[in-house]
Amino acid sequence: MKKDKYYVDRKFHTIFSDGIYFTKAAFEALETEEYVQEEHLSRAAILNLSILPEVAANCVLETLSLPKQILNEVDRFSPINKFEFYLWEFKKIKLDRSIQEVQNLQELQSIRNFMVHPKSKKTEWIDVDENTREADLGRTPLLEIPYSGVEWQGDDPFIVLRVVMAFFDHIFRILCEFSPGEVQHLLFNSGEYVKGPKGGHVIYSEWKQIQKKWSLRMRFLGVECDVEKNM
Repeated sequence: MKKDKYYVDRKFHTIFSDGIYFTKAAFEALETEEYVQEEHLSRAAILNLSILPEVAANCVLETLSLPKQILNEVDRFSPINKFEFYLWEFKKIKLDRSIQEVQNLQELQSIRNFMVHPKSKKTEWIDVDENTREADLGRTPLLEIPYSGVEWQGDDPFIVLRVVMAFFDHIFRILCEFSPGEVQHLLFNSGEYVKGPKGGHVIYSEWKQIQKKWSLRMRFLGVECDVEKNM
Protein backbone atom coordinates (compact mmCIF):
# COMPACT_ATOMS: atom_id res chain seq x y z
CA MET A 1 0.00 0.00 0.00
CA LYS A 2 1.35 3.41 -0.97
CA LYS A 3 2.00 5.72 1.96
CA ASP A 4 2.10 9.49 1.61
CA LYS A 5 5.39 11.06 2.54
CA TYR A 6 4.08 14.39 3.84
CA TYR A 7 1.28 15.63 6.03
CA VAL A 8 -0.53 18.52 4.34
CA ASP A 9 -3.12 20.50 6.30
CA ARG A 10 -5.49 21.68 3.57
CA LYS A 11 -7.96 23.20 6.09
CA PHE A 12 -11.00 21.74 4.31
CA HIS A 13 -11.72 18.95 6.78
CA THR A 14 -11.65 21.26 9.82
CA ILE A 15 -13.89 23.92 8.29
CA PHE A 16 -16.24 21.30 6.79
CA SER A 17 -16.62 19.60 10.19
CA ASP A 18 -17.22 22.90 11.96
CA GLY A 19 -19.79 23.91 9.34
CA ILE A 20 -21.75 20.69 9.90
CA TYR A 21 -21.46 20.97 13.70
CA PHE A 22 -22.75 24.53 13.85
CA THR A 23 -25.50 23.83 11.29
CA LYS A 24 -26.83 20.98 13.42
CA ALA A 25 -26.51 23.01 16.61
CA ALA A 26 -28.27 26.05 15.12
CA PHE A 27 -31.19 23.91 13.94
CA GLU A 28 -31.45 22.23 17.35
CA ALA A 29 -31.51 25.68 18.99
CA LEU A 30 -34.34 26.67 16.63
CA GLU A 31 -36.33 23.59 17.58
CA THR A 32 -35.82 24.13 21.32
CA GLU A 33 -36.48 27.90 21.04
CA GLU A 34 -33.09 28.89 22.42
CA TYR A 35 -33.06 32.11 20.46
CA VAL A 36 -29.79 33.68 21.65
CA GLN A 37 -27.81 30.52 20.96
CA GLU A 38 -29.63 30.14 17.63
CA GLU A 39 -28.39 33.53 16.41
CA HIS A 40 -24.77 32.91 17.36
CA LEU A 41 -24.72 29.35 16.01
CA SER A 42 -26.37 30.38 12.73
CA ARG A 43 -23.69 32.99 12.10
CA ALA A 44 -20.90 30.56 12.95
CA ALA A 45 -22.38 27.93 10.61
CA ILE A 46 -22.87 30.24 7.65
CA LEU A 47 -19.43 31.82 8.04
CA ASN A 48 -17.71 28.41 8.02
CA LEU A 49 -19.79 27.08 5.12
CA SER A 50 -19.24 30.19 3.01
CA ILE A 51 -15.46 29.73 3.29
CA LEU A 52 -15.52 26.14 1.97
CA PRO A 53 -15.71 26.96 -1.78
CA GLU A 54 -12.49 28.98 -1.63
CA VAL A 55 -10.71 26.26 0.36
CA ALA A 56 -11.82 23.63 -2.17
CA ALA A 57 -10.77 25.87 -5.07
CA ASN A 58 -7.29 26.20 -3.57
CA CYS A 59 -7.11 22.41 -3.22
CA VAL A 60 -7.76 21.83 -6.92
CA LEU A 61 -5.34 24.56 -7.96
CA GLU A 62 -2.57 22.70 -6.09
CA THR A 63 -2.92 19.81 -8.52
CA LEU A 64 -2.02 21.96 -11.54
CA SER A 65 1.58 22.55 -10.43
CA LEU A 66 1.46 26.13 -11.73
CA PRO A 67 4.54 28.37 -11.75
CA LYS A 68 4.60 30.47 -8.61
CA GLN A 69 4.06 33.76 -10.47
CA ILE A 70 0.93 32.45 -12.20
CA LEU A 71 -0.33 30.85 -8.98
CA ASN A 72 0.01 34.19 -7.19
CA GLU A 73 -2.10 35.84 -9.88
CA VAL A 74 -4.77 33.12 -9.85
CA ASP A 75 -4.87 33.23 -6.06
CA ARG A 76 -6.44 36.70 -6.34
CA PHE A 77 -9.41 35.32 -8.26
CA SER A 78 -12.81 34.76 -6.68
CA PRO A 79 -13.58 31.12 -5.77
CA ILE A 80 -15.79 30.68 -8.82
CA ASN A 81 -13.13 32.17 -11.09
CA LYS A 82 -10.59 29.76 -9.59
CA PHE A 83 -12.84 26.81 -10.42
CA GLU A 84 -13.33 28.25 -13.92
CA PHE A 85 -9.57 28.45 -14.40
CA TYR A 86 -9.09 24.92 -13.08
CA LEU A 87 -11.81 23.38 -15.28
CA TRP A 88 -10.31 24.95 -18.39
CA GLU A 89 -6.78 23.87 -17.53
CA PHE A 90 -7.83 20.37 -16.44
CA LYS A 91 -10.54 19.45 -18.96
CA LYS A 92 -10.79 22.37 -21.39
CA ILE A 93 -14.42 22.95 -20.40
CA LYS A 94 -16.17 26.18 -19.45
CA LEU A 95 -18.22 26.64 -16.31
CA ASP A 96 -21.82 27.51 -17.18
CA ARG A 97 -22.62 30.43 -14.90
CA SER A 98 -26.32 30.37 -15.78
CA ILE A 99 -27.11 27.12 -13.96
CA GLN A 100 -28.71 27.12 -10.53
CA GLU A 101 -25.74 25.59 -8.72
CA VAL A 102 -23.46 28.43 -9.80
CA GLN A 103 -26.05 31.20 -9.40
CA ASN A 104 -26.74 30.08 -5.83
CA LEU A 105 -23.05 29.96 -4.98
CA GLN A 106 -22.48 33.43 -6.40
CA GLU A 107 -25.17 34.73 -4.09
CA LEU A 108 -23.59 32.90 -1.16
CA GLN A 109 -20.28 34.58 -1.99
CA SER A 110 -21.98 37.97 -1.77
CA ILE A 111 -23.21 37.03 1.72
CA ARG A 112 -19.67 35.97 2.63
CA ASN A 113 -18.30 39.28 1.39
CA PHE A 114 -20.72 41.18 3.62
CA MET A 115 -19.20 39.39 6.62
CA VAL A 116 -15.55 39.35 5.59
CA HIS A 117 -15.56 42.95 4.33
CA PRO A 118 -18.18 44.54 6.61
CA LYS A 119 -19.59 47.92 5.64
CA SER A 120 -22.42 49.87 7.19
CA LYS A 121 -25.82 49.49 5.56
CA LYS A 122 -28.64 51.95 6.20
CA THR A 123 -32.40 51.49 6.19
CA GLU A 124 -35.33 53.34 7.75
CA TRP A 125 -36.92 52.28 11.00
CA ILE A 126 -40.49 51.03 10.64
CA ASP A 127 -42.95 51.49 13.52
CA VAL A 128 -44.65 48.23 14.46
CA ASP A 129 -46.67 49.65 17.36
CA GLU A 130 -46.31 52.37 20.00
CA ASN A 131 -43.46 50.55 21.73
CA THR A 132 -41.79 48.60 18.93
CA ARG A 133 -40.03 49.39 15.69
CA GLU A 134 -37.96 47.29 13.29
CA ALA A 135 -35.44 47.76 10.49
CA ASP A 136 -35.53 45.53 7.43
CA LEU A 137 -32.29 45.26 5.42
CA GLY A 138 -33.87 42.84 2.96
CA ARG A 139 -33.12 39.32 1.79
CA THR A 140 -31.05 37.81 -1.00
CA PRO A 141 -33.08 37.22 -4.19
CA LEU A 142 -32.47 33.47 -4.67
CA LEU A 143 -31.76 31.99 -1.25
CA GLU A 144 -33.95 34.47 0.65
CA ILE A 145 -31.41 34.75 3.45
CA PRO A 146 -31.41 38.08 5.35
CA TYR A 147 -28.57 40.40 4.41
CA SER A 148 -28.16 41.21 8.10
CA GLY A 149 -26.52 38.42 10.10
CA VAL A 150 -28.50 39.59 13.14
CA GLU A 151 -31.61 38.18 11.47
CA TRP A 152 -30.22 34.74 10.60
CA GLN A 153 -32.19 31.87 12.07
CA GLY A 154 -31.54 28.19 12.69
CA ASP A 155 -33.03 27.07 9.38
CA ASP A 156 -30.79 29.33 7.26
CA PRO A 157 -27.52 27.34 7.62
CA PHE A 158 -28.86 24.11 6.13
CA ILE A 159 -29.98 26.07 3.05
CA VAL A 160 -26.39 27.30 2.72
CA LEU A 161 -25.13 23.75 3.27
CA ARG A 162 -27.37 22.56 0.41
CA VAL A 163 -25.97 25.25 -1.87
CA VAL A 164 -22.35 24.35 -1.13
CA MET A 165 -22.91 20.59 -1.48
CA ALA A 166 -24.83 21.02 -4.76
CA PHE A 167 -22.02 23.14 -6.20
CA PHE A 168 -19.35 20.64 -5.17
CA ASP A 169 -21.38 17.75 -6.57
CA HIS A 170 -21.68 19.56 -9.90
CA ILE A 171 -17.97 20.43 -10.04
CA PHE A 172 -16.35 17.24 -8.78
CA ARG A 173 -18.74 14.46 -9.80
CA ILE A 174 -20.42 15.81 -12.93
CA LEU A 175 -17.82 18.07 -14.55
CA CYS A 176 -14.53 16.58 -13.32
CA GLU A 177 -15.92 13.02 -13.18
CA PHE A 178 -13.95 12.27 -10.03
CA SER A 179 -14.68 9.18 -7.97
CA PRO A 180 -15.58 9.68 -4.27
CA GLY A 181 -12.12 8.38 -3.40
CA GLU A 182 -10.44 11.02 -5.54
CA VAL A 183 -12.58 13.78 -4.04
CA GLN A 184 -11.87 12.69 -0.48
CA HIS A 185 -8.16 12.44 -1.16
CA LEU A 186 -8.18 15.87 -2.78
CA LEU A 187 -10.13 17.64 -0.02
CA PHE A 188 -9.51 15.66 3.19
CA ASN A 189 -6.45 13.49 2.93
CA SER A 190 -2.90 14.44 3.80
CA GLY A 191 -0.15 13.99 1.24
CA GLU A 192 0.23 14.57 -2.47
CA TYR A 193 -2.67 14.42 -4.89
CA VAL A 194 -2.85 11.12 -6.77
CA LYS A 195 -4.51 11.21 -10.18
CA GLY A 196 -6.95 8.44 -11.08
CA PRO A 197 -9.49 6.37 -9.10
CA LYS A 198 -8.41 5.45 -5.60
CA GLY A 199 -9.20 2.16 -3.94
CA GLY A 200 -11.76 3.29 -1.42
CA HIS A 201 -13.45 6.06 0.47
CA VAL A 202 -14.96 6.64 3.90
CA ILE A 203 -18.62 7.41 4.56
CA TYR A 204 -19.35 8.67 8.07
CA SER A 205 -22.72 7.89 9.66
CA GLU A 206 -23.13 11.62 10.33
CA TRP A 207 -22.96 12.31 6.58
CA LYS A 208 -25.80 9.84 5.97
CA GLN A 209 -27.87 11.46 8.72
CA ILE A 210 -27.52 15.03 7.49
CA GLN A 211 -28.04 13.97 3.86
CA LYS A 212 -31.34 12.34 4.74
CA LYS A 213 -32.43 15.17 7.04
CA TRP A 214 -31.71 18.03 4.64
CA SER A 215 -31.69 16.35 1.20
CA LEU A 216 -28.06 17.26 0.51
CA ARG A 217 -26.32 16.40 -2.77
CA MET A 218 -23.46 14.31 -1.40
CA ARG A 219 -22.86 11.69 -4.10
CA PHE A 220 -19.50 13.31 -4.79
CA LEU A 221 -18.43 12.02 -1.35
CA GLY A 222 -19.91 8.56 -1.96
CA VAL A 223 -23.12 9.09 0.05
CA GLU A 224 -26.24 7.55 -1.52
CA CYS A 225 -29.01 10.12 -1.94
CA ASP A 226 -32.71 9.25 -2.26
CA VAL A 227 -33.79 12.91 -2.30
CA GLU A 228 -31.55 15.82 -3.35
CA LYS A 229 -32.07 19.59 -3.39
CA ASN A 230 -29.97 22.47 -4.64
CA MET A 231 -31.30 24.95 -2.07
